[in-house]
Amino acid sequence: MALAATTFLPQAQAATLSFTLSPATDVAFGGAVGVDIFVNGLTQAVGAFAFDLNYDSSRISFGSFVADPNTKMGDGANPAIDLSGGNSGSLVNFNVLSGFVLPGDEATLAGLQGTDFRLGRADFTALTNAGYAAFGLSGFSLSNYDGTDDIPVTGPQGARLCVSPNGTAGACATTTPIPEPTMALLAGIALGGLFLSRRRQQKAT
Repeated sequence: MALAATTFLPQAQAATLSFTLSPATDVAFGGAVGVDIFVNGLTQAVGAFAFDLNYDSSRISFGSFVADPNTKMGDGANPAIDLSGGNSGSLVNFNVLSGFVLPGDEATLAGLQGTDFRLGRADFTALTNAGYAAFGLSGFSLSNYDGTDDIPVTGPQGARLCVSPNGTAGACATTTPIPEPTMALLAGIALGGLFLSRRRQQKAT
């Protein structure tokens, strides 16, 4: 009877990763490009995340990444710990472990995050190479608040930004295809290592 009951346990609802580009369509040579990454449709708190941000390194140069810019995975005294792998050719690996310690319960963390929040922001600079710069996310993973389980997650297809000498709208040919983001394996620290680090951090406090 107990075995039969487990068949009807509710499945965790999948969250969605999305990103927005700023500017949204066109940027001039040397101009700043911001990419904000969001998680949407959460039904439980996020304790750690990892993903690869794929981009066209021939037209966009990676600058920096800020994890949890709105302090939804931590607080002023215990901010999210950024363990990003950093720049790697045409993709950037981000692995972030929550530093949320006081209070460290799931309900409080879920209250901070709500159903949607910004995981991070990546900043780039447009190079002097006209054409479409493609963006995409791959290799993404989310964990629950204490790292004991994964949160199902799906990601966006991709987007592109036109790089041109003066940032003129429509300067790029509309027939240029959007490359599909590659499904690369996560480089650097895996989520399992992040979870272990979190447990060690909690034991140390």
